[in-house]
Amino acid sequence: MEQLFLYCYFAYHLWRSSPWGVILIFEFGARVWNLVIFLWNLNLKGVDTDKLFLYASIVLDTIWKTRNENVHNNSLSNIKHSIDSISFCYTDFAACMFAPALAAVSPVWSPPPEDWIKINCDVKVGSGSMCVAALASDHTWIVLWVAANILDFADPLIGEAMTCRLALESVLLKKHLFVLIESDLEKVINALKGTYSSWTIDNYIFICNQLSNRFLSCNFSFIFKCCNFAAHNVARWAFAQNILGMVEISSILDYIFRNDREV
Repeated sequence: MEQLFLYCYFAYHLWRSSPWGVILIFEFGARVWNLVIFLWNLNLKGVDTDKLFLYASIVLDTIWKTRNENVHNNSLSNIKHSIDSISFCYTDFAACMFAPALAAVSPVWSPPPEDWIKINCDVKVGSGSMCVAALASDHTWIVLWVAANILDFADPLIGEAMTCRLALESVLLKKHLFVLIESDLEKVINALKGTYSSWTIDNYIFICNQLSNRFLSCNFSFIFKCCNFAAHNVARWAFAQNILGMVEISSILDYIFRNDREV
């Protein structure tokens, strides 16, 4: 029995394939009871033993059924098929036996505090050029202004840094005092915060930091792409229309400002 459930090649791979990557290492002469103790003690390492014992029960059952098929029906064992079968069975049982995990809350765009301006930045990269765009909103969710620029080279990292520079230069013209800049390229945000460095954008980051000192308060923040569609759509639109400078809001169709999907 110990050879079947603990030591054989087939059993080793079934245990190893578990979500916990269990590797059974027992000295010769260990009993199946040692397996139970071994699995139970994994709770000291933070393993959810309720789920582990469910999985272990299915593994043992699979090994036993496979052995019987081998002995009585001369059926060859298939490790991959058995692992898949265990996984499917565990998923079904776990869904019935355990409370579902709390659904992850999807990130959403949020307006800035009152008296602040939030500027979302993005870049549309073409084959040999790109468009950088900055979209400013206030605490009432109203889009206040849009700025865009066409650059005659195509480097996404530099482009994202340039959008932040464009945002800061534009908001200075508008004389806002409290500014929040959001970009969906985390490297650029980290560079602005001083936790990342790349020689390709160091000059742009230096200029952005110099500009940011001219406000009473200026913060840089990472935003997920799924929350930055409005800036993304504006950059695509401005690139297609070859538009640059401060853009009249009335010249942009409302659907371009959709923040729930790409248009």
